[in-house]
Amino acid sequence: MLIGSPASHRVACIISAQAGTRQRGLTLVEVMISLILMATVMLGFISAFIQSRRVTESSVLHAAATSMIYGVIEQIKELDYTTLVPSYEVDPYAPTGTGAPVTPYVRVRISQNIVKWLTVVHTLESTSALPTTPHGPTTTPAPSASASSLGAVDNWIGSIPLSTVTGTTSQQINLNIWLWIDEIPNLSRDVANVKKFTLVYTYSYQDGSITRTVRDREIFLRTRYDQ
Repeated sequence: MLIGSPASHRVACIISAQAGTRQRGLTLVEVMISLILMATVMLGFISAFIQSRRVTESSVLHAAATSMIYGVIEQIKELDYTTLVPSYEVDPYAPTGTGAPVTPYVRVRISQNIVKWLTVVHTLESTSALPTTPHGPTTTPAPSASASSLGAVDNWIGSIPLSTVTGTTSQQINLNIWLWIDEIPNLSRDVANVKKFTLVYTYSYQDGSITRTVRDREIFLRTRYDQ
């Protein structure tokens, strides 16, 4: 026998049904969809993080290589104009035997522990009415170009290790330098004792299992009077 009115009985049934609805859990399909959505979002974050790390590392290595090249250029600007850019004398401190540098070259310090004698292509001033054709390239050589195809000498600097803040060895840069010194002839009597330097440098580094190679070119002038 039911106690109370039919209206109160219906209210009690509705409350009981709502309570049952609130206690209902997630189905397996809903859990799988949630996990797939979460995995998709996390993969996007991880991919963005990896790409950002690669871009940052590439920028750091480019800055390191550029800094070394500018250091070489500044040293060349300080060398004696007549006798050392380039030098045709045998440097008594240069290595001998296999791997000995061939004149003409310029002596530069790459890092605290690395000194190199960069063999150069030196175009002497023409004695005829026409200027000597400069040997230095007017554009940055293609990545597929070799030193021999441009008439250059490939100066292999070697694998230069970079250090982290803690002092442990991190990434290495493999550096090659091609250097041309072209004399600018004084045909119009407006230019005298000027040499044009064309420096092409190529560096490579490891990006995971891929070897990345970058090539760039720097040009600068020197005169007898800028010392």
